[in-house]
Amino acid sequence: ELSGGQRQRVAMGRAIVRQPQVFLFDEPLSNLDAKLRAQTRLEIQKLHAELGVTSLFVTHDQVEAMTLAQRMIVMNAGRMEQIGTPEQVYQAPATTFVAGFIGSPPMNLISGRGEGLQFYTGGQALVLPRPAPRSGELLLGLRPEHCELVDAAGAGWQLRVDVVEMLGAERLVYGKLGDALFTARIDGTRVPPAVGATVSVHAAPERLHWFDPATQQRINP
Repeated sequence: ELSGGQRQRVAMGRAIVRQPQVFLFDEPLSNLDAKLRAQTRLEIQKLHAELGVTSLFVTHDQVEAMTLAQRMIVMNAGRMEQIGTPEQVYQAPATTFVAGFIGSPPMNLISGRGEGLQFYTGGQALVLPRPAPRSGELLLGLRPEHCELVDAAGAGWQLRVDVVEMLGAERLVYGKLGDALFTARIDGTRVPPAVGATVSVHAAPERLHWFDPATQQRINP
């Protein structure tokens, strides 16, 4: 007679009363609706702080991983892609898989060729705030929340706006940077760019990420 959410919480309660040395959570929130999911996530955080028991938590939801983990392991096809704190994994993803998995929306990854302060992609030359780590084929990464959109065309990277989504406190702007799909996140109170308009994308040098297109591994500048 119990709902899925009630069963999940009863199962956790039965595990807690045994006072184990390690908790194993295998996607305990997967069957819950969004509201109950967030509530139960908070309950698990409180329990962990109160009990102080080592917990291994498996999830496909990167939000759960980021909010619950003190250290996290990102797995891909049975292989460990990266181990670190949520801050380390978010700020310096080790591979393109991690870059695309951690963060919502995922990191923009643009393929092209780097030559000093120029990055060539889809017939467009992007001027870089800092020289590329090497010359040749590269993947340039930039998170949607780490770029600034300026209405004036002619300066920065030229982005043609295709779609704008209103999400309440923020807006997502989708468009094309040369031939590459690109997503930018802006404040929801800001007047959004018009669909079909061209805006300029500006990014701080410390926000750029570089990857090797052959190995998919991070390249540190």
